[in-house]
Amino acid sequence: MMREDRLALRCLGAGSLAFNLSLLAIVGVRRGLDTVRYMASASDLLAGRPFRAQNGWIYFGYNSLIAVSNAAGAGELGVIGFQFLAAACATLALYDLGRQLGGRLAGVLAAAFFVIDYDIARWHLYLLTDSLYISLVPIAVWAVHWAAERRGGAYVLAGTVLGTTALIRPNGWLLIPIAVVYWIARSPFSGRAKRAVGAGVVLLCVGSAAAFAAMQFGGTSAAPAQEGSEPLPFAQVMTLRERLDPAQMPVRVFKELSHVQPSFSRRHVVMVFAMLAVVYPLAVIGFVRSREQPLARLLAVIIAGHLAVVAITFSDHDGRYLLYFFPLLLVYAASAAVSLRRKRPALTLESASGSR
Repeated sequence: MMREDRLALRCLGAGSLAFNLSLLAIVGVRRGLDTVRYMASASDLLAGRPFRAQNGWIYFGYNSLIAVSNAAGAGELGVIGFQFLAAACATLALYDLGRQLGGRLAGVLAAAFFVIDYDIARWHLYLLTDSLYISLVPIAVWAVHWAAERRGGAYVLAGTVLGTTALIRPNGWLLIPIAVVYWIARSPFSGRAKRAVGAGVVLLCVGSAAAFAAMQFGGTSAAPAQEGSEPLPFAQVMTLRERLDPAQMPVRVFKELSHVQPSFSRRHVVMVFAMLAVVYPLAVIGFVRSREQPLARLLAVIIAGHLAVVAITFSDHDGRYLLYFFPLLLVYAASAAVSLRRKRPALTLESASGSR
């Protein structure tokens, strides 16, 4: 790693921690209704009894984090601090992903925007699974791609990150078959072996997705509200017929991508439209320009997988499911912005020479 990269990583990591600590000092620790469920499950773990809360095992990773923090005496601040560290690691991962796709400046842009995007940063203050999952997705992408490049022991690190991501939120399970298919595609095996194993993984993934769509979980928590808890408009459970309605699936995806929710203030809506009006076109350009690179294709499949979860699983009412893959869009957008910036001087010189 070059000296410039090490300097950029230090600055970006420190900037992420400083920004989030400043938000903590201003806003403080936040809680949602689901916080009660996670805290109760953590108490169950410490007491060695079965989970009393619904779906305790599905969020085992986050419940365990709270339990460890409580056992260490760090409590809620310990969990928030861990989320800050994960966000800093995600910042570093985004820098390297952007650097590989579009150069050092693209890495800086993708990482810096991730740090200052308040729509993302505010979740780091909540005792909810969303912050860790948002951070773990780019970390997992980086680890999966790094393992494909390095092989050997790198697969162990990538597997650990993937397993952790899956235990934080059920959405993370979709990353595992995607990673396996990516590794198979990048392996030195013959084309026939790749197709056979890849087809098996895809069939397993489709079957798992169908079973997942039929499960009735993930709706608004029935846990009683406690002081300081916010009734956030989380995703609502639908019937299987509603989930598989071909007319409603694209509508849910469009609503998610628009990211404008009834609970948003007018100022928030304006900020969202302004941001997406820049990021989405650049992300499309970035993908088109880099689509031949394996990393660009990996990002695209993971983004599509998360959109598929929205299409068949939940009716989202707070826009947070977009944030699960939005950092990956920033990688595309940053690489496009840098490439357009590099091209502009050349066009200017051509125009000048033509006018003569």
